[in-house]
Amino acid sequence: MSRVVEGEGVRVGGREVVPVVRVTSYVRRRALVGAHQLAGQGWGFVHLQPVAVVERSEAGERRFPICDKTAQVVSGLLLVAFVVPLLLGVVVRLVRGLEIGE
Repeated sequence: MSRVVEGEGVRVGGREVVPVVRVTSYVRRRALVGAHQLAGQGWGFVHLQPVAVVERSEAGERRFPICDKTAQVVSGLLLVAFVVPLLLGVVVRLVRGLEIGE
């Protein structure tokens, strides 16, 4: 389940700054009940990701989105890690094909 939640505001001068967070949670539960058995098991996962900061003042409300630059860089590196070996494999096959044809 995923939802967007506003945090508690902080007063700074004549403004209020409010964090906005995406909360993703997953919970799993399991229980066994029998004539002579009783067992239970459960676990949960919660991930908080900053989405924006809202500034509220007498002039109105402004929203400043937060970009996750680290995730963008890691995604780019992951893409390069998959594409470069494929391209090098194609180059090796082409060179071996040229050597055999000579």
